[in-house]
Amino acid sequence: MEQTFDTPRHLHLELRIPAGSIRVRAEQTSRTHLLIDGERSPEDFRIVFDDDSSEHRLTIEYREHGKVFGWRSSELRVDVTVPLGTDVACETGSADLEVTGRIGSVAFRSGSGDCRFDDVEGELTVKVASGDLAGATVGGGFTFSSASGDARIRHIGGDATGKTASGDLTLGTIGGSVQVTTVSGEVEIGSVAVGSTSVRSVSGDVEVGVARGTRVFLDIGSTSGDTVSELEMTDAAAGTGGPDLELQVGTVSGDIRIVRSAAGSIEERYAAEDSTSSE
Repeated sequence: MEQTFDTPRHLHLELRIPAGSIRVRAEQTSRTHLLIDGERSPEDFRIVFDDDSSEHRLTIEYREHGKVFGWRSSELRVDVTVPLGTDVACETGSADLEVTGRIGSVAFRSGSGDCRFDDVEGELTVKVASGDLAGATVGGGFTFSSASGDARIRHIGGDATGKTASGDLTLGTIGGSVQVTTVSGEVEIGSVAVGSTSVRSVSGDVEVGVARGTRVFLDIGSTSGDTVSELEMTDAAAGTGGPDLELQVGTVSGDIRIVRSAAGSIEERYAAEDSTSSE
């Protein structure tokens, strides 16, 4: 099944696909192209295109009534080419979402589906049970919630919030404040410089990099884990103002490591690791 829509104005794309795979490509175009591949009847899909005076909205929903989504679920492929800056909201059971190109915002909710992206200009919100998240750049804020899913992002321009049970969080440079809680998941933050950063864990290890030249107030401690800080501790000079960053890290049995980081080298390191893992 194949359809094309004229979308010269801003587009909101909504996807509700239980299983299979979803790919959204953002390109320099004023049209949206939809291709659905798999042994499904067109009547099984609800496709609604709303075109009002200010923006466009396209909804794509799989709704096979009275049937069970069986072993052929993985054969369903939904491929959408959209204009640059499109906002994407996606709900799945186990379907994976892959987003390429520069997108406006992404909201992804899934049971076990993975989400991969290149460049999100605005907000990224992800809630999964066991699915993983991987991407390059988030221009705005980032919110992540999972039971056992991992998240890995190279750069976040705004605030970052994460909550996991056993999922790991690996974040590169962060331009805003950070609030992370986890039970046994490991947390690695490449570089923070402003606002407040709070990381709480029970048994997970935590490593936080502080950008060079940042004045930081530290409040760190672990009940039975090792605590190491590479920061040089000095008393604040009179008249210099408060710290640039307030950093609070606490664990029960997890190890804590605070290091100085050169912000420019963080993205290079993550890019090199991503390149190695893809080979």
